[in-house]
Amino acid sequence: DLKSFYHTIFSPDGASIAIVGDLHNYDVQKVVEKYYIETTASIKKRLLLGVVGGIGWGIGLTLGTAAIIVTLGFFASKIDFVPILGQFLADVIKESQSNLRIR
Repeated sequence: DLKSFYHTIFSPDGASIAIVGDLHNYDVQKVVEKYYIETTASIKKRLLLGVVGGIGWGIGLTLGTAAIIVTLGFFASKIDFVPILGQFLADVIKESQSNLRIR
């Protein structure tokens, strides 16, 4: 009973919009139709839009992450203690490899 009430009240059919200002009816109707009425009722179109949107989001996230990592790497290379840290890591790797050879 609660689910049916929720879906009845909180569905797109129950949405209201208030438009205030000096607008003509035809302009308001065009804006409402363009931005607030779902035009892709086909499941195939919605699926395609979802896939394309997901791919776009993934590419954007990847490029943004790469830009942040490159920027951090650039600034880290300008810090004086990074070569010391690099030498430390090289020593750790060398010791790890020698321990593997012993086993």
